[in-house]
Amino acid sequence: MSNIRKHLDPKILLVEDNPVDAILIKQALENGGFKRAPVVLHDGKPVLELLRQQGEFAGDRLPDFIILDLNLRHFDGGEFLAFIRQQPELSALKVIIVGSRPEDTMRANAGQADCYIEKPTDAASFQNLSKRISAFYWGEPVGASI
Repeated sequence: MSNIRKHLDPKILLVEDNPVDAILIKQALENGGFKRAPVVLHDGKPVLELLRQQGEFAGDRLPDFIILDLNLRHFDGGEFLAFIRQQPELSALKVIIVGSRPEDTMRANAGQADCYIEKPTDAASFQNLSKRISAFYWGEPVGASI
Protein backbone atom coordinates (compact mmCIF):
# COMPACT_ATOMS: atom_id res chain seq x y z
CA MET A 1 0.00 0.00 0.00
CA SER A 2 1.52 3.30 -0.98
CA ASN A 3 1.74 6.21 1.41
CA ILE A 4 -0.47 8.16 -1.00
CA ARG A 5 -3.33 5.76 -0.35
CA LYS A 6 -3.02 6.01 3.43
CA HIS A 7 -5.35 8.53 4.96
CA LEU A 8 -7.01 9.39 8.23
CA ASP A 9 -10.25 7.73 7.23
CA PRO A 10 -9.22 4.28 5.97
CA LYS A 11 -11.75 1.83 4.61
CA ILE A 12 -11.63 -1.25 6.79
CA LEU A 13 -13.26 -4.60 6.16
CA LEU A 14 -13.73 -6.66 9.32
CA VAL A 15 -14.42 -10.37 8.82
CA GLU A 16 -15.42 -11.69 12.25
CA ASP A 17 -18.12 -14.27 12.99
CA ASN A 18 -18.35 -13.59 16.73
CA PRO A 19 -20.76 -10.65 17.16
CA VAL A 20 -19.30 -9.66 20.54
CA ASP A 21 -15.75 -9.62 19.17
CA ALA A 22 -16.93 -7.61 16.15
CA ILE A 23 -18.51 -5.00 18.43
CA LEU A 24 -15.40 -4.82 20.63
CA ILE A 25 -13.08 -4.48 17.62
CA LYS A 26 -15.31 -1.75 16.17
CA GLN A 27 -15.26 0.11 19.51
CA ALA A 28 -11.50 -0.28 19.79
CA LEU A 29 -11.04 1.18 16.30
CA GLU A 30 -13.34 4.09 17.10
CA ASN A 31 -11.60 4.74 20.43
CA GLY A 32 -8.27 4.57 18.61
CA GLY A 33 -9.20 7.41 16.29
CA PHE A 34 -10.35 5.53 13.21
CA LYS A 35 -13.18 7.74 11.97
CA ARG A 36 -14.94 5.40 9.57
CA ALA A 37 -16.72 2.37 10.97
CA PRO A 38 -15.51 -0.86 9.37
CA VAL A 39 -17.74 -2.83 7.05
CA VAL A 40 -18.45 -6.00 9.02
CA LEU A 41 -19.13 -9.35 7.40
CA HIS A 42 -19.60 -12.40 9.57
CA ASP A 43 -18.40 -15.08 7.17
CA GLY A 44 -15.82 -15.51 4.43
CA LYS A 45 -18.25 -16.59 1.71
CA PRO A 46 -19.98 -13.18 1.40
CA VAL A 47 -16.56 -11.53 1.40
CA LEU A 48 -15.36 -13.78 -1.40
CA GLU A 49 -18.46 -12.98 -3.41
CA LEU A 50 -17.97 -9.29 -2.76
CA LEU A 51 -14.37 -9.38 -3.93
CA ARG A 52 -15.03 -11.75 -6.84
CA GLN A 53 -17.71 -9.49 -8.21
CA GLN A 54 -15.56 -6.42 -7.56
CA GLY A 55 -18.77 -5.03 -6.05
CA GLU A 56 -18.67 -2.50 -3.23
CA PHE A 57 -14.88 -2.47 -3.06
CA ALA A 58 -14.13 -2.41 -6.80
CA GLY A 59 -11.04 -0.51 -7.92
CA ASP A 60 -10.60 2.58 -5.78
CA ARG A 61 -13.20 1.22 -3.40
CA LEU A 62 -11.08 -1.69 -2.22
CA PRO A 63 -10.57 -1.56 1.54
CA ASP A 64 -7.33 -0.08 2.81
CA PHE A 65 -6.96 -3.21 4.91
CA ILE A 66 -8.85 -6.27 6.10
CA ILE A 67 -9.05 -7.51 9.68
CA LEU A 68 -9.64 -11.25 9.44
CA ASP A 69 -10.54 -13.89 11.99
CA LEU A 70 -9.17 -17.22 10.70
CA ASN A 71 -11.65 -19.36 12.62
CA LEU A 72 -14.88 -18.55 10.84
CA ARG A 73 -17.84 -20.89 11.36
CA HIS A 74 -18.78 -21.58 7.74
CA PHE A 75 -15.60 -20.76 5.87
CA ASP A 76 -11.92 -21.09 6.61
CA GLY A 77 -10.18 -17.73 6.93
CA GLY A 78 -6.96 -19.28 5.60
CA GLU A 79 -8.76 -20.21 2.37
CA PHE A 80 -10.08 -16.68 2.13
CA LEU A 81 -6.56 -15.27 2.55
CA ALA A 82 -5.19 -17.70 -0.05
CA PHE A 83 -7.86 -16.56 -2.51
CA ILE A 84 -6.87 -12.92 -2.00
CA ARG A 85 -3.20 -13.67 -2.56
CA GLN A 86 -3.93 -15.59 -5.78
CA GLN A 87 -5.86 -12.75 -7.42
CA PRO A 88 -3.58 -10.19 -9.11
CA GLU A 89 -6.02 -7.34 -8.52
CA LEU A 90 -6.38 -8.23 -4.82
CA SER A 91 -2.96 -9.60 -3.90
CA ALA A 92 -1.70 -6.24 -2.60
CA LEU A 93 -4.53 -5.94 -0.07
CA LYS A 94 -3.16 -5.66 3.47
CA VAL A 95 -4.57 -8.32 5.79
CA ILE A 96 -4.34 -8.35 9.57
CA ILE A 97 -5.10 -11.67 11.22
CA VAL A 98 -6.66 -11.40 14.66
CA GLY A 99 -6.42 -14.87 16.16
CA SER A 100 -6.90 -16.48 19.53
CA ARG A 101 -4.98 -19.73 19.25
CA PRO A 102 -1.24 -20.39 18.84
CA GLU A 103 -1.80 -22.38 15.66
CA ASP A 104 -3.37 -19.26 14.16
CA THR A 105 0.10 -17.74 14.09
CA MET A 106 1.39 -20.56 11.92
CA ARG A 107 -1.63 -20.37 9.64
CA ALA A 108 -1.25 -16.59 9.36
CA ASN A 109 2.40 -16.91 8.36
CA ALA A 110 1.68 -19.75 5.95
CA GLY A 111 -1.20 -17.77 4.46
CA GLN A 112 0.94 -14.72 3.88
CA ALA A 113 -0.84 -12.36 6.25
CA ASP A 114 0.71 -8.93 6.56
CA CYS A 115 0.31 -8.83 10.33
CA TYR A 116 -0.79 -11.12 13.13
CA ILE A 117 -2.30 -9.79 16.35
CA GLU A 118 -3.38 -12.03 19.18
CA LYS A 119 -7.07 -11.57 19.88
CA PRO A 120 -7.60 -9.88 23.25
CA THR A 121 -9.24 -12.00 25.90
CA ASP A 122 -10.96 -9.23 27.85
CA ALA A 123 -12.59 -5.86 27.19
CA ALA A 124 -9.67 -3.86 28.59
CA SER A 125 -7.22 -5.57 26.22
CA PHE A 126 -9.34 -4.63 23.22
CA GLN A 127 -8.35 -1.00 23.80
CA ASN A 128 -4.73 -1.84 22.93
CA LEU A 129 -5.88 -3.51 19.74
CA SER A 130 -6.45 -0.18 18.00
CA LYS A 131 -2.90 0.93 18.85
CA ARG A 132 -1.51 -2.19 17.22
CA ILE A 133 -3.71 -1.83 14.15
CA SER A 134 -2.85 1.85 13.86
CA ALA A 135 0.87 1.10 14.14
CA PHE A 136 0.53 -1.49 11.37
CA TYR A 137 -1.48 0.82 9.11
CA TRP A 138 0.90 3.76 9.52
CA GLY A 139 4.01 1.58 9.33
CA GLU A 140 5.21 2.41 12.82
CA PRO A 141 7.33 0.01 14.85
CA VAL A 142 5.01 -2.23 16.80
CA GLY A 143 7.40 -4.10 19.06
CA ALA A 144 7.27 -7.72 20.03
CA SER A 145 3.82 -7.54 21.57
CA ILE A 146 2.07 -7.99 18.24
